[in-house]
Amino acid sequence: MRIALRTGGGRGVYELAGNQGAYKATDVFDKELFYELAPDLIIPGRASAAIRQGKPRIKLNDQKITTHLYRLLAGLLLLPKPKREFKATSGDILVAFEAYSMTVIKIDLASMQQSRAVIRPTDILLANSDGLEQHLKFVDRMSRIMALWRAADEADSELAGLLRVHKSCLYEPEVNFKAVEKAAKNVLGFFDTLYDPLDKLENFMGLSTNALDENEESIIDLNTFGLEDTKSLQLAKVENLKRWRHVAVRGNAASKFRTEVRASYNDTCLFTGQRLPKMSITASAGVDAAHILPWSIYDINSVTNGICINKQCHWAFDSGILRFSFDSSINEYVIDIPELVKNEASQCGFVLSEYEAIVGLIPRSRLPNSQELWPNREYLQAYNELMYG
Repeated sequence: MRIALRTGGGRGVYELAGNQGAYKATDVFDKELFYELAPDLIIPGRASAAIRQGKPRIKLNDQKITTHLYRLLAGLLLLPKPKREFKATSGDILVAFEAYSMTVIKIDLASMQQSRAVIRPTDILLANSDGLEQHLKFVDRMSRIMALWRAADEADSELAGLLRVHKSCLYEPEVNFKAVEKAAKNVLGFFDTLYDPLDKLENFMGLSTNALDENEESIIDLNTFGLEDTKSLQLAKVENLKRWRHVAVRGNAASKFRTEVRASYNDTCLFTGQRLPKMSITASAGVDAAHILPWSIYDINSVTNGICINKQCHWAFDSGILRFSFDSSINEYVIDIPELVKNEASQCGFVLSEYEAIVGLIPRSRLPNSQELWPNREYLQAYNELMYG
């Protein structure tokens, strides 16, 4: 599903179209739109989609403090201001002040209720009338913004203060979209630039640039991009959360986390009990240090936000096949396979026998010797709510 810019004689309009799983764009019509900007950040869009003048258009319900999604995303992601008037965009540098348009915002349906729909931006296509195009992965860019926010919380500088204001705008009870734009404008104004400031921001704040290759080079058909998506709402949520989990932390913090988690578990998979240390003839160990709550959102690199599991279990954990939780009624850690996974596996012939063999209580002998390093129960609950709630 997508929100796409339809150019015409005027500024152009944004229209909702496409399918996702069993849902069509028309199922979203006349519902209050909410925007999921991170798994733990959902804000009211104060907008709705409906047929207007024969077209499925997005209409703002409150224009005093609300803007269209493309402007909110530009402000949120610290991009130079885009234009709706596609014909008026030009230049040999695409991402520059009023030199480009957001032509397509690919979205997932995060949830559907009787009167509201939560949508999640996943991809953004930027283009200008001179034929330049760029594809942004929303999670990759957003994770870099959140890393800047975290760095700003620990810094004392004019730029850090501007970034703190930018962040606070998104967490107000009544989010003012125009205030987000103004805060972004002030951040860009710090460098007095008309171009994408992200690399400069990261360098100034002492962060490594390009945490992920967010700009994907590919040939995209604008006529079909984002229109047809066979994923169910649950699968879309799992894939989105998996991408957040895979936004890698780099440098000393990452190395320290991996080393401490694997050492705490003695290179033993918590789920299977297999000990798979690195050997002199192997390039790496057979176990990974996996975050419970995504580092890119929560910035928690303690051992209590990690588990040591083999690579196959890591995939199954990230994909939602294996659910790891704490059962407070029996005071034990437990592995199970959700019913939704069992039903889907039965329909498509996915063999779960290897995973079924490890469900049940986790022996305490597999946990770290110090109980202070055991997986944090609140982190597990929060993660499972994000994944399955």
